Amino acid sequence: MQTSGVRDKIVQSVGFCPKDAIGWLYAARGYYKLKQYHAVIECVAPALRNERTKREGQHLLAFSLLNTGQLDAAAGAFFKSINYGNDTDWQSLIELFIENPKLKLT
Repeated sequence: MQTSGVRDKIVQSVGFCPKDAIGWLYAARGYYKLKQYHAVIECVAPALRNERTKREGQHLLAFSLLNTGQLDAAAGAFFKSINYGNDTDWQSLIELFIENPKLKLT
């Protein structure tokens, strides 16, 4: 699903799109709850550019990348999430490296 696809789907179901980073973060949460991880990855982009929402957005991005099998990207996203203050993401990062010993942070 491309961003325009996500936007179109939101407009079809709700009637309009989020106008700010907080709205997009809540949209990403909704898609995460529905396990539509590719849509989460697309929705979370505005949240990553906003100081108030980037911490939670990065957390959602990391788990969505993991759930879509993008392990290298997930490792980097977890590392960034930890640097934003999501200390609980250490567990997921460690588990990812233990389960994938050839994985490296680049």
